[in-house]
Amino acid sequence: MEEKRSVTSSHSIGRTLVFTVSHMINDTYPNLYPVLLPALMAQLSFNTAAAGLISTVSALSAQLLQPLMGYWADRSGGRKFVVGGLALGSTLAAFAFGWAPSYVMLLFLLLISGLGNAAFHPHASALVSDITGKRKGFGMSLFMIGGNFGRAIAPFLASTAFLLGGRRGLFFVAVPGLLMALVMFWAMSPPPAPKPRQGKVLTPEFKLGLHKAGSLLVVVALRNMTSLTTLTLVPILWHSLGYKLTDTATLLSLLFMAGSFGNVAGGALSDIIGPKPVLIASALLSCLWLLLFLNVHTLFLSFVLVALLGASLYSTSSVVMVFGQALFPENKGMASGLTLGIGNTLGTFGVALMGLIADHYSATIGLYVSAFAVLFSIPFVIRLKTNFNAE
Repeated sequence: MEEKRSVTSSHSIGRTLVFTVSHMINDTYPNLYPVLLPALMAQLSFNTAAAGLISTVSALSAQLLQPLMGYWADRSGGRKFVVGGLALGSTLAAFAFGWAPSYVMLLFLLLISGLGNAAFHPHASALVSDITGKRKGFGMSLFMIGGNFGRAIAPFLASTAFLLGGRRGLFFVAVPGLLMALVMFWAMSPPPAPKPRQGKVLTPEFKLGLHKAGSLLVVVALRNMTSLTTLTLVPILWHSLGYKLTDTATLLSLLFMAGSFGNVAGGALSDIIGPKPVLIASALLSCLWLLLFLNVHTLFLSFVLVALLGASLYSTSSVVMVFGQALFPENKGMASGLTLGIGNTLGTFGVALMGLIADHYSATIGLYVSAFAVLFSIPFVIRLKTNFNAE
């Protein structure tokens, strides 16, 4: 009996690792574009405002539809959401960067590519929860680490492909995604069965959660806006300052890697001192590190400050998720995803506005505005409640 249990546990961990690798590869594709923006702006002749719109469109398709995709995937089962999401996202991202003859076509391909990412995420995470049994926490943390590494390696993958083969070299970034889609087709045999519909979603408790969600939406939106504005405008700024593409790739990778550590630290710290102090400290430190980053002129200090910025910006991911789940205790999966999806979507529209400001003035001014904007989340953090039935 013990031997059988050990074999089952090993099989579960093995399958979780396969899903973790697939998550890593999947999450490279929505994060390829920032380091490529200066080159694409030169070749396709678009301005900084249009670059901000790319960030908006990419994030919209990848984030806004995730709750709906998750609901659909649960009801239909099968492998199409994970396998098809990987194949669609990788292929169209490669075509967008390597072939798109115009800005409009680039935007369209990235929009459809984001649908692949939206299809993959909710179904894959739900399946990881199923296959890990009693070790759900361990399994989900492995899965999330995969996504963090994917975001960190994306700038290196994009810059290496571009430096070796120019725009046409970017076609090759599709290869990891297509190979992983084949692996997942094999790994998901037999395909997951559909899940029967369980209860109603639009319950009175759900509607009450939506009514109380306003402050959380503002907090999520402002933080996401500052994060995406940094990813969009910093590569453009560094290109104008004469930094090499490899320097920018290293900078963005540091931002993501430090963000992974910050995410873990922020969640652990919130258990000790509470979530609100973590959210407030994160806003203050994110503003401080970004302002200092804009005023240093050495590569080493820039790397140090962007790492501190990443740790601060992404330290609240798990904290806001806890608030989202507290809003919808009976519908934690889809409902909290809906709340955060709407909040992140609102933030992406802010990036388009920051792009307009940067185009009218400069990338530096756009980054200054986004640095101070995150401070406006603090009054809304103070208004957040953990007991949502209390007035």
